Amino acid sequence: MKKIPIFLLLILISLSFISIFSLHFTSTNTLLVKKQLIYILIGFITLYVMLLFDFRSLKYFIWTIYFTGIAALTAVVLVGKGAYGAQRWISLKIFTIQPSEFEKIILILCISYILSRDQSDIKKFILSTASFLLPAFFILKQPDLGTTIVILIIYFALLLFSLDLKYFFSIATFSVISIPFLFELLKPYQRERIITFLNPQMDPLGSGYNVIQSIIAIGSGKISGKWFGSTQTSLHFVPVQYADFIFSAIGEMGGFIGASILLLLYIALFLFMIKTYKSVNNLFGKYIIVGIFIMFITQIFINIGMCIGITPVTGIPLPFISFGGSSTLVNFIAIGLVMNIYVYREDMNISI
Repeated sequence: MKKIPIFLLLILISLSFISIFSLHFTSTNTLLVKKQLIYILIGFITLYVMLLFDFRSLKYFIWTIYFTGIAALTAVVLVGKGAYGAQRWISLKIFTIQPSEFEKIILILCISYILSRDQSDIKKFILSTASFLLPAFFILKQPDLGTTIVILIIYFALLLFSLDLKYFFSIATFSVISIPFLFELLKPYQRERIITFLNPQMDPLGSGYNVIQSIIAIGSGKISGKWFGSTQTSLHFVPVQYADFIFSAIGEMGGFIGASILLLLYIALFLFMIKTYKSVNNLFGKYIIVGIFIMFITQIFINIGMCIGITPVTGIPLPFISFGGSSTLVNFIAIGLVMNIYVYREDMNISI
């Protein structure tokens, strides 16, 4: 068993502490904190397990993993659990899972495998696109616009890093042309969120309420934060703040300093990924790192962006911070993959 990089472990422990601390003040339900502690513990156990095998062995199970993900997404449509106007979860009595969260990792693995194979660019392009479109259809149907956006950006990024630019630009052009048609396919509340993003004051007590209260909370934190004297957070002015809007609590309680500490931890995480990417010659490993890097940076940008009013509200959780079992486990799996690539980088001369 390979050794876990202590530097990375300290970053994850710090992020986990911020998550628990923030959840304690954003929710009146202490059960949420206890659940998140369990999710984080499972996450660290997952990190340990993922160092017991060489990531390259996943190549032999790629399509089994892919179609298992498709089966789970199909089950959501057939017997899924609904909440907040969407049907995204599967209830297994003891716990609930959100298959679309796991699809981010599955798609990264699948497209990375396709792009790393010795075959023509056109074949890679066709297989990658087909692999993306099938889960994207199911996820958009739930509907889960946020996750659809994330996997779309992951798909674009991997094409950009691996194939001729003509394939990237052809898909990008098609996507831009499709925007008006896709907008009509969105649910009324999703269209309302996008319109409200352009002008939150248009409906300050309705669709714009969360964003307005979040901006007030972050702004009131100023430089050093209010800490235990926070008002927006302690009085729960921001609905469901422990999930998508948890950054507003960090901004109010910790102020600019607290928010900067969180961002510095993320930057340290990205620097580790970049270091790993540069030290690995295996294409499969490189593409996995690119996909995971894009997954995290997209979610962080969109989540913080919607908390400060510069991106639409799309229901994307803040990595390692927001409450959620599936999202927390997926984050640890993603970092576990990067860690696995890092610790096995010296064994790349062995053909697998």
